[in-house]
Amino acid sequence: MLQLTKKLQEGISLVNATDISKVNGVMGRVCVALSSGRSQVFTEEEEEKLSVSLGHTRDQTRQLIHTILHIIQQVNMEYCIDKRPAVLGEHAAGITHDRVEIFTEHWTTNAKPIVDKLRQQSLSEKQLEDVGELHLQTASSCMARQSHPIAHLQLNLSSRSDAGKLASTEKVVMQFDRDQLYNLYDQLEQIQSHLDALR
Repeated sequence: MLQLTKKLQEGISLVNATDISKVNGVMGRVCVALSSGRSQVFTEEEEEKLSVSLGHTRDQTRQLIHTILHIIQQVNMEYCIDKRPAVLGEHAAGITHDRVEIFTEHWTTNAKPIVDKLRQQSLSEKQLEDVGELHLQTASSCMARQSHPIAHLQLNLSSRSDAGKLASTEKVVMQFDRDQLYNLYDQLEQIQSHLDALR
């Protein structure tokens, strides 16, 4: 279900107020951009021409594009989680019935390439590259007789620029006691099972 912010509600109003054939064209272009992995749907020049064609200001045109893009991405996320055909009626949130039909038509046509492309993209700005060090301390000099294991993990994280090149790396050192380490393991197992379910 869409989380309706004020900006999204304004965007939905624009979708409803814009000529349906033009919404159809913009939606087709958004789907093509998503399925090809392009981050920009229209060039600056194309956006200017589209604004004139729609009779909207440049900001309204951008808001229309971003609203359509946001709705399709949300439908994609629901599809990946639930593994069922996207039911756009659940996401309608004030969109008129004829526009919902257009969303459904475009989603049905473009779902597979969009899902495949968005699965390849990272949702996080940083990615785990390597676990650089694992150290387990079972006792200390001040507590020689008491066993209280402590694990140290060094995680190497990287972030990439828009061009896909390595922008920066960061090392994060984490310390866990026995219970925390077991909780981390359980969470990683849950994440892995969710990832396996997406295949």
